[in-house]
This record gives sequence, structure tokens and C-alpha cells, in this order.
Amino acid sequence: MDLDSWAREAYRLFESGISGASKAGVIFPPTPDGISSAVIIAEILSQKGLESDFIVSTPENLLDAIESCVGKCDSMIFLDLPPHGKGPLQVSTEFYKSTIIIDHGSLSFSNYNYGRSVIRINADIGGISTGLLAYFIALQVSENNDILSWVAASGFYGECTSNLCIDLEKKAILSWPELMGGNSLDRIWQILVASSYLGEEWVLLAVSALQESFDDPSWFLNGNSATASIIRSKVEEVRSEIRDILDEPYLKRRNFGAWESPEPYQRFVLSMLARKEIVENALSFFYDPPLGLIYLVGDPNIDLYEKMSSYLENSECSIFGGKGFLSIIVDSEFLRDLIYSLSRRIDEGL
Repeated sequence: MDLDSWAREAYRLFESGISGASKAGVIFPPTPDGISSAVIIAEILSQKGLESDFIVSTPENLLDAIESCVGKCDSMIFLDLPPHGKGPLQVSTEFYKSTIIIDHGSLSFSNYNYGRSVIRINADIGGISTGLLAYFIALQVSENNDILSWVAASGFYGECTSNLCIDLEKKAILSWPELMGGNSLDRIWQILVASSYLGEEWVLLAVSALQESFDDPSWFLNGNSATASIIRSKVEEVRSEIRDILDEPYLKRRNFGAWESPEPYQRFVLSMLARKEIVENALSFFYDPPLGLIYLVGDPNIDLYEKMSSYLENSECSIFGGKGFLSIIVDSEFLRDLIYSLSRRIDEGL
């Protein structure tokens, strides 16, 4: 990919999407990358003269998230959370002048025919993150936005395997000597993990902590930021709880594991950490009749949506995904059978 050309086109699309708007809703998932990308996009909006509302959401709550900004926002931006099916996009186009979707390596919406009101910005590259894409867009607004390199890198730290991410991590560390020692990026990432696991209020605290530390990551790391200090106090407690859950898988086969999530939003973090530490393909699910909620993380170079969509086409479920991830909403009655079916499919090499 010619990164310079991609960034110029991405910025052109983004700018066309916010043209004429005064305030945008920024919808993002409870994940470290969701947090960092939301912070970067909100900063871009601010520099372009727009206000923003942060809205933390999961796929099953997208309609509520979209409607929460009606009357307050005139543009809607989805980050790292492409909508399940046509419904959310249809609602968004009814209420807002424009809908912008920024994510990486997931399915195309070109067949939905929503015209110019829906703008898609993505990059079909394995092992990247939405925060990385947001950072490159920010550089098109101003070279001074290079100060956001550590925000992007701390959001995808350890999860983004592309050379683009590795290069940005090195750049962030060189730009900010405060990040050179003591696994600083990892420490920030752990704080964002804890926030994501604890839920919406904590996610918004993390957003605030990153915003107030833009030009000095040591402010975030060393306890000068009151909000970062509050979250830091929860890191070990959260890590201990996650270890206890991961020690007791619901199902485990050679390169596949499944874990039941205590809360629906926690399935993202559990899958991410399980893949990092235990198995190549990690699935977390939440049983919430009449719904069953699944999030699967695997090889970032394999398009799980492409591999699984035909396999699941006769199932009563809503599905989206892309390289390295798959999100499914299914009738809770069929949840357990689907988990075993997915495990066999993955065990057989997809």
C-alpha cells in the first residue's frame, strides 16, 4: 500500500464527510484501540472546528448508540466498529447528514447503495489498527499531530503486528524519551485494557486521561493525571480477575479456546488477551437470551469474515468481521451449538 496516497485519500473522504457539520458523534468499542482512535479522531474534529460526543458501544447496542446523539450531532463516525447489517446504517442516514466508518480489514458496504452520505475509510491490511489509520489521517491535518504517535501506539501495543505499527512504536519512543524505559507503552496499554474491561464510565475516564496528556505522556504515566491514577489503581485487580476467567475455558482444543464473558462488553478484551497468551484463535461469548454474543480473534492475516460467512449463511445470525476478527449476534438458543461448530471448523484449518 502506498501509505501517502492512502492517507491523502482518507483525509479527503473524512473532510468531505464532516463538511457542513458542527458536531459529530464518535462511536467506538470498549477496547484499547477503540479508545486511542476515538481520542485521535476527536482531536482532528477539534482542529477542524467541530465538537464531538464520545459514545461507547458494542455491536448489539449500535442502534441505541446512534439514536443517543439525535438532535445533538449532525454527523456520525463509527470507529473500529463496522455496523452489523443494513439496519444501523439506514437509521444513521435518516438522522445525520453523513456517516463515516473508519476501521481496518473488514467487509465492504458497497452493495448497500447508501450514496454519498455513507463514507467508508479502511485499509485491507492484516495486523493493523484503527488507531494507526486515525493517526495517519491526523498527520494530513497537521504535521504537529505527530505528538499523537504515543496515543496511537499505546492503543495497539502488542496487538498490531504490521511493520507499519512496529515503525510507529519506534517513532513514538524516539519522539518521547519518557517512553524508553520500564515498558512504558505496555503500562499505558494495560491501563487502557483495565478501562475497557471495567465498562463505559472507565472507558470515558481513559479518554479524558489521554486527552489531558497529549503533549506529555509522562503526565499519564507518573500519576500527574488524576484520571490515569484512578484507573491505574484498578489494573492489578482487573488482571487478576481476567487470569481467573482465562484459567477456566468453556472449551479448549489445540489452537482454539472459548471463554464465557461475565459482561457483554468484556468479551472483546477477553478474546484479545486469550489470543495473546493462550491460543491462536480465541473466542469469548455472552449468553443473554434472546441473544448470544460472540467475538473471535485469530490470525490477523486471515479474513475470518470471508472464511466463515459462507459457512454461516444458513444460520440465523448477524455477522461482521475481517482480517483477524469475527463478531456474531445469534439467537441464544443456538449459541452453544455454534461455538462447538466454530471450534471444529477452526480446528480443521477453517
